[in-house]
Amino acid sequence: MYKIKKVLFYCAGNTCRSPFAEAFANWLKMTKYKEALKDVEFDSAGIYHYYETAQPGTINYLKSKGIDISNFKTKRIDLQLLEKQDLILGFEQKHHINKLKRKFKNLKDLNEKVFLLLDFAGEKKKLEIKDPFYLPEEEYNKILRRIEKGILKVVEKIIDINRSENNQ
Repeated sequence: MYKIKKVLFYCAGNTCRSPFAEAFANWLKMTKYKEALKDVEFDSAGIYHYYETAQPGTINYLKSKGIDISNFKTKRIDLQLLEKQDLILGFEQKHHINKLKRKFKNLKDLNEKVFLLLDFAGEKKKLEIKDPFYLPEEEYNKILRRIEKGILKVVEKIIDINRSENNQ
C-alpha cells in the first residue's frame, strides 16, 4: 500500500460518527502519536447535510475525554474532497460504502481507498457501526467506544504502512 497522508472519515450527516472519528484521530495525533502522525491529516464529511454542528452526544463524549469540538462545522462530501484523500473510511456498507462508490464511480482509485473503518482496522466480524442518532446516551456512548477502538487500530495500521513506505 502507498503512504497515507490524508484520511477522510465519513458517515450520513457528519454529525455523530465521522466528527468523533476525526476528533479522536486528531487527538491521538497531538498526544500519543505526535511524531508518527505528523504528516497525516484527518478530516470528516457527510454524504448529506442535515445540521451545522456535531450532535450533543458526540460533543459531550469527547468533552469527557478532554477533547473540545465546539467549533466543529459539518461538511458534505464532494468530488474535490475525495480526490485529495489517500484513505476513505465509512461505517456502514450499504449506506456509506456502496452509496459513495455509486455516486462517485468515475473517481480514479476509489475502490482501492474506500473501506469500512472496522474492516480496515483488521476486525473480522460485526464490521458495521450503526448511527447512534436518536439513541439513549448509554447506547450512543457504546457506539462511540467501538469507533474509538477502531480508530486506535486504524492509526496504528497507518503508522505501520507509512513506516514500511519510508523504508522502501
